[in-house]
This record gives sequence, structure tokens and C-alpha cells, in this order.
Amino acid sequence: MNGLRHRPGRLVAVLLTVVALVAGAACSSGDDGGSGEAATTTTEAAGPTSTTEADAPLEPEEVGSAEELYAVPDPIPDVDHGTLLRYQEITPSLTDGATTYRVMYTSESLAGDPIVVTGTVVLPTGPAPEEGRTTLALAHGTTGIADECAPSRAEGGRELALAGPAAERGWITTSTDYEGLGTPGRHPYLVGESEGRSVVDSVLAAGMLPGADQGDQLAVAGYSQGGHGALWAGEVAPDWAPDMEVVGTFAGAPATEVDVILQAAPRLPQAGFAYMIVAGIAAAYPEAEPDQILTPEGVSRLDAVDEGCAREIFAAVAGVPASDLVRPDGPSTEPWPELARAQNPGQVVTEAPILIIHSAQDETVPVALSGILYGRMCEEGQVVERRVLPEGSHVGAAPEAYRQGLAWLFDLAEGGSPTDGCPAA
Repeated sequence: MNGLRHRPGRLVAVLLTVVALVAGAACSSGDDGGSGEAATTTTEAAGPTSTTEADAPLEPEEVGSAEELYAVPDPIPDVDHGTLLRYQEITPSLTDGATTYRVMYTSESLAGDPIVVTGTVVLPTGPAPEEGRTTLALAHGTTGIADECAPSRAEGGRELALAGPAAERGWITTSTDYEGLGTPGRHPYLVGESEGRSVVDSVLAAGMLPGADQGDQLAVAGYSQGGHGALWAGEVAPDWAPDMEVVGTFAGAPATEVDVILQAAPRLPQAGFAYMIVAGIAAAYPEAEPDQILTPEGVSRLDAVDEGCAREIFAAVAGVPASDLVRPDGPSTEPWPELARAQNPGQVVTEAPILIIHSAQDETVPVALSGILYGRMCEEGQVVERRVLPEGSHVGAAPEAYRQGLAWLFDLAEGGSPTDGCPAA
């Protein structure tokens, strides 16, 4: 949810009202709280290629153009998830003393189907330590849902620059585009398992680049949507990449509590965020029909998510009250509440510690949302610290959040001990 400001005062007020209602219900109950079908994507499939057997080694292919990089193999090779298929050097590199690559690698959808995902990798050129290079997996913030919104199409996006200190320390940095951004299929926006798999598979793929010399230490970071994705990557990694050791996860202004955001949708000043959430959940779960939650007018406008990036999505519904697009009882119609709650991180405990950093003045993702997340994590027994910055807008607070988050990860990677901010039981 980066860089979008649309009547922030009213947006925050509505979300805070819903937060209060959710918190009250939790205290009283003791509970922790176009068409609607996925549109055709703009990514073209490549010509037929021979199928690769799962037990046959597959050498990644270096390509010379973005057109070759993004061409989807047909069929997708029958290989393990996280297999690097193609890479293209980006010149000049985003970071001095490193080589930057666009990459395409394999992953797996929630339905169990093989998919390809694209992203960016920054690989230091200096000698690797004896134990191999640590990898920083960066999960990016909201850019949109259409293929053209993939950060790798813009040399990795602005957030990758904030991770520059990692490359300076000799760390590999990966930045996935996520499933469906840059490749076929609608992007499952804020669907946690999908984000987590894409992030972790980018790490496995980066280790296959020439000269990677990757070690087993993995640090995870992200801001906004990326904070949500980073938390999910930390939860997914132990099973998805058991040979990697997660040292910690930093989540800045995480766009969490998806059920709370969705419950507020009919009362928000505009429906842009709700549209992306509805499109994302429907893309991942066939049982989630958009017409269960959107009005007929809302359904007719849903294809806007495939026709531009975040700003264009907001522009497409500008001036139309969310109540005209979202049914008043839609967010309470199953399976939507259950599926939305399922996207909230912090429902399982990870061995690796977590740091949440959030500005008290965030006008896009209210700080109260990470407060709910933090409370849930503490109740579950997670080692977690939450820092609330006194000032800074959603976008404006990102550099300081990254500065503190990376310093925390660097310390953990060198054997430092995390702070558990939860009150003693």
C-alpha cells in the first residue's frame, strides 16, 4: 500500500472505528480475533519447449533482453519450486560492487499448479565468506496487479535502493515481483501463502546464479504490502526452504488484518484497496466470487485492476462512493470473512524473531492494525518487538524503518540477541 494518499483522515477514521469494533468483539467473545473472473493477462507465452524431467538437471539460461526474460515457457519445466530458469544482467547495476539481474524462476500456486515468477537479484562481486553469503529477501510494497506493475520491469523498483546497505555488506538481495506480477494470472494481492512462496523461491533461485556462493543464512524484510509478505515468508520458509536458516524478519508498516480492512470497505471514502483485496483473494480461491461482496456496478468495474497500476486503479473508482461498489453485507458473506482472516500473519509462532516498525502518523496503514498483530503474536508466544516511530507518513517513514530494520537484521546475522517486547506472562 505504498505511496497512495486518498482522503487519509477519513480513511484512517473509518479503519480505526472498525478496529475498535473488532477489538471489542474479541474481548467479549474471547476469540482472536467486466466480470469477477480473472482477466486475461498481458504476458505472452513463448513457443513450445521440451519438457524437462524433474530428476534431470536444468541449467539456467542467460538472456540478453527483457522480452526474452519475460516470455513464459510452454510448458513450464517439471522442476522443483525455486528453480532458476532465466536471468538477464541489468546495466548499470543498481548497487556499486554488485551485479544486478532480472530473473525468472519456478514456484507453485495455492492450487498446487506450477507457475513462473519474476524478480530482481543484486549479487555482490567481491569474494564470499567461507560460510557463503547471507541472503536478504526483500518483499516489495503495493504497485498494482497488472503485469506492467512488476518492479523488475523498472530495474527492481525504488525499495530495492533502500536495501543497498545489504549489498555493501556482501549480502545477496532478492526482490520478487510476486505471483502474477509480470507473469500470467491475476496477482493474488495480500494472499499470504502466495506472497511467502514467491519470496522464498526467489532466494532459492538466486543461489543458482553464477558466482552466488550462497550460504544458509536468510534475513527477510518488507514494507507495507511487503511487510505482510515478509511476515508470511518467515512463516513459510521453514517448510518451503528447510535448508535455509531464517535469522529474523523485519516488517515495516505491515498491511495486515485483512479482515478488518475488508470489513471497513463499504464505509471507506473510496474502494481502491478493497478492489485489490477482492481481486487478489478471488484469484487464489475459486470459491470466492466477487459478486458475493461487490454490487453489480462494482463487479462491472473490477477489470480495472488489470488495466493499470495502483494509481490507475484508484483513479478508475475515484468519485464513486465505496458503498456503491461494495455490498453493505458483502464483507460478512462467507467465505470472505474466513478467507480474509486466513491472510493475517502471526497465527503461528516462528523460531526466528520478528521486528515490526510503524509510524504513529501513518495515513495509509493505520498503526492500530500492527497493534492488533503485535497483540496476537504476544498471545501466541512469538519473540517480537514493535517500535512505533513518532512521525512520518506511510511513505515518508519507510527510509527510517528500513534503516532500523536492516541494522537489526545485521546484528542478528552476527549472533546478536533479539529483544522480546511482549509483556511477561
